[in-house]
Amino acid sequence: MKLSWKILCVLFIFFLLIPVHSQAQEQQKSGKDSTVQILLEKVQRLEKRTQSLEAQQQQSELQKLREEAQTAAVEQSKEEKKTKVFRGGQRALQAINPEISVTGDFLSHYIAESPHHAGLERSGNNFRVLGLHFRSDLDPFSYTKIAVEIHPKGAELGEAYAVWSGQIPGFSFMAGKFRQQFGVVNRWHAHSLDQIFFPPAIQELFGPEGLNQTGFSIDWTLPKILPATQQFTVQMTNGQNEHLFSGEFYSAPAFLAHLKNYYDITRDVYFELGLSGMWGKNHVNDAHSLTVNNDAAPAHSTVVGGLDFTLFWEPLNRAHYRNFLWRSELFYVQKDLPLQEQLTAFGGYSYIQTKLGERWEIGVRGDWTQPFALGNAGEHIFQIVPYVTWWQSHWVRMRLEFQHRDGTLFTGAENRAWLQLTWAAGPHKHERY
Repeated sequence: MKLSWKILCVLFIFFLLIPVHSQAQEQQKSGKDSTVQILLEKVQRLEKRTQSLEAQQQQSELQKLREEAQTAAVEQSKEEKKTKVFRGGQRALQAINPEISVTGDFLSHYIAESPHHAGLERSGNNFRVLGLHFRSDLDPFSYTKIAVEIHPKGAELGEAYAVWSGQIPGFSFMAGKFRQQFGVVNRWHAHSLDQIFFPPAIQELFGPEGLNQTGFSIDWTLPKILPATQQFTVQMTNGQNEHLFSGEFYSAPAFLAHLKNYYDITRDVYFELGLSGMWGKNHVNDAHSLTVNNDAAPAHSTVVGGLDFTLFWEPLNRAHYRNFLWRSELFYVQKDLPLQEQLTAFGGYSYIQTKLGERWEIGVRGDWTQPFALGNAGEHIFQIVPYVTWWQSHWVRMRLEFQHRDGTLFTGAENRAWLQLTWAAGPHKHERY
């Protein structure tokens, strides 16, 4: 009985302890869960703070970029305003000064026939010309060009003219002293020729200096009707050329017309065809003294005609290294003289030229002309001129040329070897005109 009572007491105590132990376990488990929850909340707060800091940093960088862009825009606006003010007409003193170029033309030659160191023509050296070239924009509508030629024996005015363009679409106007647009080569300066000298036809029929007179010129680019670009030139000048007209002694007007037709055959080839005509008065009082003029003598007419053509090939992507040029001109002169006499003369030239590389050019020119004299039927001058040109740079050029001349006016053939050195200082280098 006593034993049963003890057993019952033990069982009673055991059942009392079971709920307490279960509650302790639940409390321990609950404590662990709350700790984990606290840690999770701390991690979440840290993540939110990190995101907030990153957002603030990005906002700061974006604001900095905006400020830099705004500063750059303000500086660019200031530069644009300065440029606009400059274009408004404020010019520096240096910009007002004309552009100045200087060209030198030195010749050395050898005469093959003996004696070649005596007489009027002799072997030796010759400084042909020192050219001073001025160019300046006068205003937005006009510019001027001036060329002064200084020779060992003196100086002379080569050209001095002003040009107006842009005021009337398709038209330009020129006034002053200028080499005239009769054909192609007559317009060029001697130092910029493809050979050393002007063709004999120009020197014989137009005079040693060619056609260089004082007056007005109008160029008109015609509307494109045909598959060609056409330019029509009209010039009115004093007839001061002593060879063809009355000279400075009596400078009656002379009129010139030139029509140029330009054709693009392919992308690399163009063809140019020109027609020239000129009319003026001469006052020669003695048919046998063609350049002795007298204003009291009756006026007689002088008519000059010309034909020129040029074929030029230059590959688009190889223009500095290869090209081919073929140019020819024909001239005709009819000069009425006293006693119903009439002087007529024909002349012309043709040459081909090609590039062998960036610096080397070779060519050959053939010349034929009648002498400018009465009774020249059956008389002629013939010349063959091979040459080679080496460009040291854009500013320095050397040329070796051989001239073989013959004809009815010579007792024997004449042979000359020439060495030419030309150089240029200034912005326009070897400008043709």
